[in-house]
Amino acid sequence: MFCNQCEQTQNGTGCTDIGVCGKDEDMQSLMEILLYGVKGMAAYAHHARRLGKTDDSVNAFIEEALFATVTNVNFDLESLLELVLEKKKK
Repeated sequence: MFCNQCEQTQNGTGCTDIGVCGKDEDMQSLMEILLYGVKGMAAYAHHARRLGKTDDSVNAFIEEALFATVTNVNFDLESLLELVLEKKKK
């Protein structure tokens, strides 16, 4: 498993060892899916903002999703799956 998010590695690069931080392959996959979707949402939100439009619920979701992945300490599969499914609704 390769993890782009792992900052707990010796050189501060992506991790290739399962279990260094406690994350498994399923969790890593969900985090990658969530980040992929959030990048797209952020691009649209940025464009909308330049046109003078904002949506507080979208902004809050992006913040919540980024926090869930950046902290890299919450490996609750169910809560992350809920975020991924909620992203689909936005």
